[in-house]
Amino acid sequence: MAHGWGLSAKLIGYIAAGAVVTSVAVGIARVKNEREHLGNLANYSGQNMANTTAAGAASLVVGYDYGNLEILARNVADQANVMGVTILNRDGRIMSQTVAGSGRQYRRYQAPIVFDGKVIGSVALDISTERLEQAIDELYVRIVIEQTIIGLILAIIVYLFVSRGIVSPILRLTSAMEATINKGEPYIAKQLDVASGDEIGRLIKVFNKLNQQLASNYEKLQSKIDLADQALRNKNIELIARTDELENALEMLSSMATTDWLTKLPNRRQFDDGFEQMLSQAERFNEPLSLALIEVDNFKDINDSHGHAAGDEVLRQIGAFLKDSVRRSDAPARLGGDEFAILLYHTGEKQSEILVRQLFKKIKAHVFSFNGQKISVSLSAGIAEYSAANNTKQSLYFAADKALYTAKHRGRDQYALYSDLPKEEV
Repeated sequence: MAHGWGLSAKLIGYIAAGAVVTSVAVGIARVKNEREHLGNLANYSGQNMANTTAAGAASLVVGYDYGNLEILARNVADQANVMGVTILNRDGRIMSQTVAGSGRQYRRYQAPIVFDGKVIGSVALDISTERLEQAIDELYVRIVIEQTIIGLILAIIVYLFVSRGIVSPILRLTSAMEATINKGEPYIAKQLDVASGDEIGRLIKVFNKLNQQLASNYEKLQSKIDLADQALRNKNIELIARTDELENALEMLSSMATTDWLTKLPNRRQFDDGFEQMLSQAERFNEPLSLALIEVDNFKDINDSHGHAAGDEVLRQIGAFLKDSVRRSDAPARLGGDEFAILLYHTGEKQSEILVRQLFKKIKAHVFSFNGQKISVSLSAGIAEYSAANNTKQSLYFAADKALYTAKHRGRDQYALYSDLPKEEV
């Protein structure tokens, strides 16, 4: 018998709650219908008043009878809820305007003034809707309050009926689960009491069986986890070591891809990438940019006379001088062999000449030697500035290279500016 009545009988309380919600919804719908109905009536009345005023003003507008138009406008404005009356001629000019009140909520009704079948003007009436809105709001509040009170009463009744049969068992089940979670335990240590034979009682029985299976499976799983955890820790140690090795290898590969191994300066690849960016900035912001190409004079003779190790040492020391001579905004690089380059941002040819001159001075003052033997070292350089004629990487390279060729052709151990070259050499 208990099982037959069960949860179905207890759902009657929820049906009652649904009835409350439905009644409130019906009440709200009633208010909306009343609002629409009253709004339609107000619109009908306002439009009729505008039409009537337009009919009365027709002969007065034709006769330009401003005095009677003012009287007509005041009489209409004296009507209930009328806030203002405006009468316009066919050109849209105001012939009469009366303001009877003010308010935030109003509707405007317009009607054409017709005489002998022709539109000779128009009438505009502003009619307040504040009283209508206030009455509808009061009706809305009253219905909602009434339905809410009824809903609260029915809710109390429903709660008294269902709390013992549904709420209390579910609350005991929830409390037992929450207590287990708060203690950090994986399952409930004891079985829950079954107090009824309905659906709630069956739910608790099923929960108890699932809880028993969970406890058994947890014990088996925990033993496997302990074994796997130890193996995972060992693998993790190996993985960390391998990761460190890979990171070091990647760092080395990255450095090798962008840095010259001998001088530790940026290589040709990194220099070209930076060249494109600095050229774009110079073009965008209309700022000067210069390129200096530098070569070691008679570098082949140094290798032949003192050996390639001596040549490498000379290149390494020149690279160090380049690093010390340039600014943070400049971009020095070894392009390959005995050729170096410097991109000087925000710098024209004359300023670049100062930097190259200082570099030459340091090279001349420095004593290059290898295995106790002095090595004679000098440089040649060509300088070119970004301009309308040299506004690409290729053209700027060509101009600086042309200046470098001129410096070498003139006897080496000197520099040349592209802008100073004779026209026949450009």
